Amino acid sequence: MRTLLLATAASLAFATPALARDGSIYAGVEGGALFVGDMDVDGAVDFDDPLVADIDFKTGYDIDAILGYDFGMFRLEGELGYKRAKADNLELAPGFLTAINTAAGTAFTDEDFDLDGKVSVLSGMLNGMVDFGASDSINFSLGAGVGRARVKALGESDSAWAYQLIAGARMPVSDNVDVGLKYRYFRTGKLNFADEFDFVPVGAGLSGGTAFLDTSDRFSSHSLLASLIFNFGGAVAAPEPAPLPPPPPPPAAPATQTCPDGSVIAVTDSCPLPPPPPPPPAPVERGERGR
Repeated sequence: MRTLLLATAASLAFATPALARDGSIYAGVEGGALFVGDMDVDGAVDFDDPLVADIDFKTGYDIDAILGYDFGMFRLEGELGYKRAKADNLELAPGFLTAINTAAGTAFTDEDFDLDGKVSVLSGMLNGMVDFGASDSINFSLGAGVGRARVKALGESDSAWAYQLIAGARMPVSDNVDVGLKYRYFRTGKLNFADEFDFVPVGAGLSGGTAFLDTSDRFSSHSLLASLIFNFGGAVAAPEPAPLPPPPPPPAAPATQTCPDGSVIAVTDSCPLPPPPPPPPAPVERGERGR
């Protein structure tokens, strides 16, 4: 399952993120499955031999509420989260089982130390997110967060600084509402817990005892969350209008012809007729010549 989650995060990272509207406030709720990393446990039994163990956890749940502001490509958000998972079992190191059984004359197995408990985390984080893609289609985001977490386990609680890595995808379902999917890796600094419980030996005539658990470990988890986000800043920006078509070319100049008289007219017209020749001079009578 962890391999699947990491592959999902990698595919999101190399795709193209998120969707709060530019220049607006947004708020949302998220929830989904929590996969807690194993927790190492140190401790002692009443004759002071060291106990080395590993706690496995069942799949739990992770919920949070976010409030942020979208600056454009970058978003800044505050997050209040709660995680919870039940412990599955306490697996003792084989070397320790051999040592305790030899020293105490017992025949303990892992089942004798089953841990019926849970782990819960209350965290406040500040996240920075980088978005890629248009606001009117599926988008993707990458980000990281830092903050403070209070972890309760083994009947005790402790606080530590924490960080997380986030990859997500969102798409709009209306002008103000987005839905999405988010992967989150969460890890705290060192935590210190201590607890004790009685154990029952296996075999007749053997006395019981008390196991003291003391661990200094980090809490880590992988989460796959569904998101519902409301944007307080108006509708998705309208797409840019298509560019206007270029103006039609000017009409071609009509073909012309030059007439014999020098005038220029359209080829479809007829040149003007030439003027008629001047009339001949009047004849002179003979008798009139000698006068």
